[in-house]
Amino acid sequence: MAGQRRLTGLDIHHLVRELSELSGRTIKKVYAINEHTFSVTFYPEYMGARELLIDIEGFIFLTDLKWSKPLTPPTFVMALRKHLEGRRIEAIRQLNLERVLHIELSGKGENRRLVVELFGGGNLILAEDDGTILLPLRRVEFRDRIIKRGEIYSPPKGNSLNPKEIHEPGDIERAMRNMDHLPVWKFLMGVLGAGPPYSDEILQRFSLDARMQLSDLSNNLKEKVSHILYEFLTSNPKPVVYLEDDKIVNFSVFPLSHLGEIWKETKSISEAIQSYYTSMELKLDEMDPKVVSLMKEIERQELLKEEYVKSSEEMREIGDIIYMNLSVVEEALQRARKGEHHPSIKKIDRAKGIAVIDLGKEVELALFESAAENASRYYEKAKKLREKLKKMDGAIASLREKLRKYREEAEKEISRIKPVKRRKLRWYERFRWFYTSSGLLVVGGRDAQTNMELVSRYLGEDDLFFHVDLPGGAAIVLKTDKGEPDDESILQAAIAAASFSRAWREGLSVADVYYVKGSQVSKHAPPGLYLPKGSFYISGRRSYLRVKLVICVGFQKTPDGIKLTAAPPGAPMLYSICLKPGPMGKEEAARKLKGRLEKWLRENFNKPEGLEVLEGSAEIGIDELVKIMPPGRVVIVE
Repeated sequence: MAGQRRLTGLDIHHLVRELSELSGRTIKKVYAINEHTFSVTFYPEYMGARELLIDIEGFIFLTDLKWSKPLTPPTFVMALRKHLEGRRIEAIRQLNLERVLHIELSGKGENRRLVVELFGGGNLILAEDDGTILLPLRRVEFRDRIIKRGEIYSPPKGNSLNPKEIHEPGDIERAMRNMDHLPVWKFLMGVLGAGPPYSDEILQRFSLDARMQLSDLSNNLKEKVSHILYEFLTSNPKPVVYLEDDKIVNFSVFPLSHLGEIWKETKSISEAIQSYYTSMELKLDEMDPKVVSLMKEIERQELLKEEYVKSSEEMREIGDIIYMNLSVVEEALQRARKGEHHPSIKKIDRAKGIAVIDLGKEVELALFESAAENASRYYEKAKKLREKLKKMDGAIASLREKLRKYREEAEKEISRIKPVKRRKLRWYERFRWFYTSSGLLVVGGRDAQTNMELVSRYLGEDDLFFHVDLPGGAAIVLKTDKGEPDDESILQAAIAAASFSRAWREGLSVADVYYVKGSQVSKHAPPGLYLPKGSFYISGRRSYLRVKLVICVGFQKTPDGIKLTAAPPGAPMLYSICLKPGPMGKEEAARKLKGRLEKWLRENFNKPEGLEVLEGSAEIGIDELVKIMPPGRVVIVE
């Protein structure tokens, strides 16, 4: 992203107010998007944003987009997860007006601090409460500080002002007088954190040269500049993005006149930053070492080819000249061997056995070969060069194809990592769910509350309602929007009702399940009858099925992509592992399932149908698996 705008200290000063709304929320997971960009997910959400995106090369913002993550998280991220997951965000603070943020965390009996440095090459540093560095992304040594594990974190030596100590424009004016040896640009950027575009606004508004010393400014001008800078620091944000040919080309915390009149207001500073960040063109860097190496080799081969073409033509031309002057050449060679003079002979080197003869151009000949043999030798050289040229054409074509494929793959990768709008969850994804072999949707409650919600809001009169013939089980609904359910779909819904029930927890292998039409289910009992809380009153005839308890955990294709779910045998699964009631704890089983399911993802990710699993990540959380598994202990069916 060379040449692109980065966050300034002033941007961060205003952004921190938004980020502070994360206080009290819990860190859920940390991801790496690439080697310099990271995502921190948290709960509960804030204004639809699910992630805090940190690009240490100059950006941080709340994002509501879905970012693609690598299949295998790097070691640094795995270590961060160990320290950060489940911790509460206590505060997010800026170091004066520097491009440095401290995210203060509590939990697990000890406090932590995640330091985000957005200057230079950037860094991400996890430190203990006393400042001892636990994990640095980049281990670096400066003249005045060392960033490595075990060292006490030392912030960068900056001279920016503390905004809490700026109460009026006069405070800025006094700072200008105290630092009048500084050039204007250094004061604006280093002391006030007002890098471009804010510094450009000041320079253009007052027709200043950035290289002028502050001492060159009149007192009146210093006063005016101080008032504008005070406004920059204290004004309520009105974030905007600037457009050029309908493309976002810049952003600012409030409108700036020098950036033009074509701008659009955003709801938040994060939205403005995100809009600009995602509008920056991602393209293959021509300075990529692989590209440079391939291009240099192609160029070298092309130059060599030109030399071979020229040499081949020259060899053939000499062969032709010798044949056109065969008798003259033969006579000259014979005289040369005898040591006699011949007018066409220009030079003889008997030690090397070479004679140079003038045939309109000087030709080097083998002294002890006949004229015809010399001509043939030149033709043979020309032939060998032509053969080399054919091989060279193949080599160049191969290099060009390699370069094309690399560029194609790189463009695909760019396309892959480009964020997309996060898909809104379907209503049924808050419940247990799967599609039957006939494509009908089955939805189940997770507890008494979701059982009640499912029946109250989503059970249609013609839908089928299933429940194990025991107290304590999921309400299972087979939706009939697509027509009358077939026997296979009914059986699969019944197996789900038996499996997601008390019968599994008690270790039963079979259970009886009844089903009725939705119109037969009521939340209220007839007058004179008592209905326990969380129960339903069933009227009319019930149909019964005795089914085995078995559930398969895996991936099912849905209208929104491929999703992780749990379904009975017979339901269409791309890949699944089946479970029955058994002796193994759910978390232990989830760890085993995780490895096998992620292996399948790694082998099948990026196939033509495309996988959209767990918000685009090929990583599956233990908690996600436990959440969809049946209640109670299990055994994995091999």
